[in-house]
Amino acid sequence: MTLKRFVTTTAIAITLAIPAASGFAQSPTAPAPTTAPSGTPPAASTAPRAAAPAAATPAARHMREHEMRASKLIGSSIHDAGDQKIGSVTDLIVDRDGKVTEVVVGVGGFLGAGEKNVAVKMADLKRGKVNHLVLNATKDALKQMAAYDLNEPPARSGSSTHK
Repeated sequence: MTLKRFVTTTAIAITLAIPAASGFAQSPTAPAPTTAPSGTPPAASTAPRAAAPAAATPAARHMREHEMRASKLIGSSIHDAGDQKIGSVTDLIVDRDGKVTEVVVGVGGFLGAGEKNVAVKMADLKRGKVNHLVLNATKDALKQMAAYDLNEPPARSGSSTHK
């Protein structure tokens, strides 16, 4: 596991843990008094109160067969049609609407050193065996693709029409 992936996974875990801790806190409630402060019994009837109906718990949601977890997608192997490993998923590119538009694939190199990142369309990947995907391309074809730079583009000078 690379240091970058470890730091990212740790940050996600911490972020997810923070709201959960505050969700278990209970606000203190004082019990209803059985007698009025003056020592006289309350005017309400002495019949037991009906319990408030329990809130309906929504059914648990599950992943669908055609869905994948991003945490399982990143790092998974990509194989060609002949089941030869040609690379692995290093990152996902997400648009403003939250859709994964491209998958960054690390190809070549050894243990991450000398690896080249290229981008392929998410739609071009098909599910293969457990934890790896199939791409209709060869390792050489990926090596010939333009490198994909994961760094932010430099800031533009002058006015911008983007808001």
